[in-house]
Amino acid sequence: MDYTGIPNTMDSIISPDIQAAFRIYATHWRKVNAAWSYPVHQHRAFEINIVLEGEQQMTVAGHPFVQQTGDILFIRPGVEHSSQGSGGPNGMTYYALNFDIDDSSLRRSLMMADSVILTGDTAEISDVRQALDDFIRSTISGEPDTHRQRLNTLRASLRLLTALSGWTLSELPDVPPTYEPSPPENAILLANAIEEHLEGLVSASAGGEGRAGIEDIAAKLGYSPAHCNRVFRQVYGKSPRQYLSGLIIRQAKLLLLNYSLSVEKIALRLGYRDASHFSKQFKRWTGLSPQGYRKLNHPDRREIDIERHYRDNPFI
Repeated sequence: MDYTGIPNTMDSIISPDIQAAFRIYATHWRKVNAAWSYPVHQHRAFEINIVLEGEQQMTVAGHPFVQQTGDILFIRPGVEHSSQGSGGPNGMTYYALNFDIDDSSLRRSLMMADSVILTGDTAEISDVRQALDDFIRSTISGEPDTHRQRLNTLRASLRLLTALSGWTLSELPDVPPTYEPSPPENAILLANAIEEHLEGLVSASAGGEGRAGIEDIAAKLGYSPAHCNRVFRQVYGKSPRQYLSGLIIRQAKLLLLNYSLSVEKIALRLGYRDASHFSKQFKRWTGLSPQGYRKLNHPDRREIDIERHYRDNPFI
């Protein structure tokens, strides 16, 4: 008997698998006086900044903006911005967070979004604001970092991811933005091709022979490494190496949740020459060793030497 259901299927549509890493960090609530300001700077990640009380004078990519209470600023990676502080004598209160996403479709849409200041009564802006409200309540609640609090934060993160996806669908520009042109179509196509090769480097086992770099990808695509780096950064807001690191750490975390795989096997699968090199890199990225990450995610197994357990019982 065929259990796949294929012989008697009249029609079917199969959706592609989805695997994405969404990181939110450096979230903070801050109340400042009228003399406060922040100098010109830029981030490698996206930033969302919302004024909760008062108003803020901001400059983004050389263009001035005045944020009233409730206004949200959306700032893309690599865009210089600064705050000239409060426009009133009573200071202001704001909330900010940085986030990053490695999904190519959403990241590209966010990089090409025309809007900088998000105002209005649309359903999409309302969804973003409600997700931010969840984060704000979590930040100022004063509750300890409990299991319940972490789940609430995760729920807010997923809600923000959903809201941003809905917003980009409604805000994709019909024309390139005036202050920062969108990448041309040929640049997007090349960046997409590079992204596919980077995904392939992570999904395929490297067999311990090391991982190809942007030089190899550029040679396959017929372009110089410098051109590929420049185009990829233009479209994705980060270098191919930075993007690849994000893919590797996402895959490493998933593999570490599989207790049948030793750290040595995971290191080889990800293209590292040995477990020591992989462990040092993983700790540099996350602040935890691979074993520390496993214990953190499986607290009931903290006293178990996992690798020894599976080495001694390979068929369990």
